[in-house]
Amino acid sequence: MLDIEPHNDCTPSAAHGKALSVLLVYPNTREVALANLGFQRVHALLNQIDGVVADRYALPNTWRPGSKPLCERELLSHETGRRPRDFDVIAFSISFEPDYLNAASLLVYFGLPLRRQDRGPEHPLVAAGGSAVFINPEPLADCVDLFFIGEGEGMAERFFATYRDPRPEERAAALKRAARVPGIYVPGLYQPLYEADRLTGYLADPDVPARVVRHYTEEPGELITHSTLHGEVSTFKDMALLEVTRGCIWACRFCTAGFIYRPPRLPDLGATLDSLDHSLNGGDRPGTVGLVGPSVTDHPDLTGMAKKIVDRGQTLSFSSLRMETLTGELVDLILKSGQKTLTVAVDAPSERMRDVVNKAATDETIIEKCRFLTAKGILHLKIYSIIGLPGETDEDIDQFIALVKNVMRVYVEECQKRGNIGKVTISLGPLIPKPGTPFQFHPMEAVGVLKKKIMKVRRALGRFKHLKLSMGSPREAFLQTYLSRGDRRLADFFEVYLEKGEDAWAALGVVRPNPEQMVYRQYQREDVLPWDLIDHGYRNDFLWKDYQRGLAELHTPVCDTATCKICGVC
Repeated sequence: MLDIEPHNDCTPSAAHGKALSVLLVYPNTREVALANLGFQRVHALLNQIDGVVADRYALPNTWRPGSKPLCERELLSHETGRRPRDFDVIAFSISFEPDYLNAASLLVYFGLPLRRQDRGPEHPLVAAGGSAVFINPEPLADCVDLFFIGEGEGMAERFFATYRDPRPEERAAALKRAARVPGIYVPGLYQPLYEADRLTGYLADPDVPARVVRHYTEEPGELITHSTLHGEVSTFKDMALLEVTRGCIWACRFCTAGFIYRPPRLPDLGATLDSLDHSLNGGDRPGTVGLVGPSVTDHPDLTGMAKKIVDRGQTLSFSSLRMETLTGELVDLILKSGQKTLTVAVDAPSERMRDVVNKAATDETIIEKCRFLTAKGILHLKIYSIIGLPGETDEDIDQFIALVKNVMRVYVEECQKRGNIGKVTISLGPLIPKPGTPFQFHPMEAVGVLKKKIMKVRRALGRFKHLKLSMGSPREAFLQTYLSRGDRRLADFFEVYLEKGEDAWAALGVVRPNPEQMVYRQYQREDVLPWDLIDHGYRNDFLWKDYQRGLAELHTPVCDTATCKICGVC
């Protein structure tokens, strides 16, 4: 392993005195890290805590798994130029399960043993948080000392008030104290129990809760969230990010945001925009404002804020929009800002499958909304759907092909009226049955079956003019499902992955138990799931019952805290 000497002027005593030093690590490239609002939010939160100083690290933009070894300079922290193992705490911010692999690689790059049990008091404490581990921390449980389960606001302060740079011999006692803080999960205090290859439960230390209760932010002021790192060299250097909604009311059965963030909250958009402006310290405003949230059009103040942003000469950008709540006034503002591309999610290939996922949108509605957007002047449309849903058949794929053909018909008609034409992009992604959602019980559809469905779509639509097809890889979906549904035995997989030069496919072929046992397993109501250790506040059978409603093509009400108590969170 590389031996990196610290800069003489950046040792802990010289740089920070007695402050607890934290290296916040985003286990992907620097460009991806700067586009992640959660990473930026946690970096700002940590530096607001008395007695804590946080630096950050992400991989070079040229890095790829299995690429050439990183040089010493490429492994130093971004702000103070220190080597990672000189920090008191290394904290990973993980938003997506594939980055579990990168986190494992980075521990080794940093000169730390991969497994928690092989590290000693001379090593930094290793922590992890972010939406991926919020859903299921168990794949990394043998590699990490503690997890932050839930939203960072408030939880980070409570943890560091408990864990104040204890002496090495006191670390175990300090972690046990911290494990009593809601949202703090210390995996070493929970022993998984197995029968053959099946997880049957957990044995918790008597001094800690039997389940880890997620931390949930209720203070309105804590919801003011926007990017704080601006102007750095990246694709997003001229974009500010601003959170519009926290959670989602629509309860789509495949989507974690509609369940793990319950009940959803609406930040004060005026205060958030003012705070963003203040953070720029008089500097130039970024040219684009990216509005972040699973369903930003649900916010009643969105149009007013969008008008203010456009009037200032900035461009609006959205990750995606819910077509049912997209208004003409908002589309006019998007066009006025200079944006000519919109992404809309239909979420399922047929009307029947939309009932299964709990989305009420007919083919006719989708076609007319696409006509409306094109007539308004949206030059490029991106339409996203999932395939491999519970109960899906070839007939559903046939209906999707017919839907796309009708969308293309109205798109071309409206473009001809305007005298210019762009492109429609159709994206299909295989279902990843995510923990914490009703579909957590359902197996991923077989890779071979998904490939046949994708090929059928390609044959039917591949020659259409002005149409681009973007197909998610069933093989990649298999890996992501394995990482998403895994338990602590994935530490063996990470070891093999590293031994084989960061080749996930080679590791999948030899690791035991066979990954197919996790990916293709149909869970039953009474089964113990690895992530059952996390308590999101639902009634015990809520997700199972909603899964059954989905299989019956029945709808569940939106998450309205004033009228609905179906899930038990409120």
